[in-house]
Amino acid sequence: MIYSKIAGTGFYIPKKIVTNDDLASYLDTSDEWIQRKIGIKERHVAAEGEVTSDMAAAAAEKALKNAGITADQVDLIILAANLPDHISPATAVQIQKKIGAENAFGFDIKCGGCPGLVYGITIGSKFIADGSCKNVLVTASDMNSRAIDWDDRLTAVILGDGASAVLLQASDKPGIIDTELHTDPSGYYGAYIPAGGTVEPITEQSLKERRQYFKMDGRAIFQFATTVFPDTVRSIVAKNNMTLDDIDFIIPHQANINIIKESMSKLGLPMERTFTNVDKYGNTGGASVGVALGEAIERGVIKKGDKVVLVSFGAGLCWGAVLLEI
Repeated sequence: MIYSKIAGTGFYIPKKIVTNDDLASYLDTSDEWIQRKIGIKERHVAAEGEVTSDMAAAAAEKALKNAGITADQVDLIILAANLPDHISPATAVQIQKKIGAENAFGFDIKCGGCPGLVYGITIGSKFIADGSCKNVLVTASDMNSRAIDWDDRLTAVILGDGASAVLLQASDKPGIIDTELHTDPSGYYGAYIPAGGTVEPITEQSLKERRQYFKMDGRAIFQFATTVFPDTVRSIVAKNNMTLDDIDFIIPHQANINIIKESMSKLGLPMERTFTNVDKYGNTGGASVGVALGEAIERGVIKKGDKVVLVSFGAGLCWGAVLLEI
């Protein structure tokens, strides 16, 4: 049996910072309110001219370097992105070009944004398991600053830009121990962009009503997240005949510090068993789990041999988890 492991991680955060005080200068909000309700102090936004594939390529190159392989050894590139370079063709092909992965093929996936890396790891591990690929580059890149209404205080304060990547590699023992994915269409309109698809094409009226921007029912998403986060962690651990005591770290989607605190409390685990950076980067969508994992490894918080659960949740409704050993 062919297993897969994470051989390298990488992440990219743009340089430009938007602080809470920057937003409070024109929105009806405050630094105190944002930190208390969400846990965010600042977020980063992409530079003018920077695009989704640029961020993904930067994260990918870092993951390849940390894995100790070159781009021409990559067999497959998977990109999870809410806002790709173009609606068509796949932005993964642009990543392939930018990193020089001449022997790879690539495709994009879309699963409600925030669980993107979790979905990508699940898919990539299947290509390794069937023997068709040895090195799979899974990337998630979300340029949220181009999809939000900066005059909407309910969403402008939450999101930031960023990208993450993991290099999955064939292994004789399981690094990726198990994955678990879910969707629930009952909450489909809880977090979405109303205009721009076939249901509601972009029109002059939709632009006037600013319906091309992301909308969210924050209370509903909070209730959903604080239910599926602990439930999914318990499920994937129990399925593999483990207990929570066997898990060294839980790395969740960095959406809201209070979601993380409440969910960890429901699991009966202290905050020392997780890693958070939502205060520095905000919610970077599908990239956030990979950014947190990559930073925790880079800082020596997570070490080789640690057992980790990645858990993420987002629009759709969709959510999932990956149980792995570093």
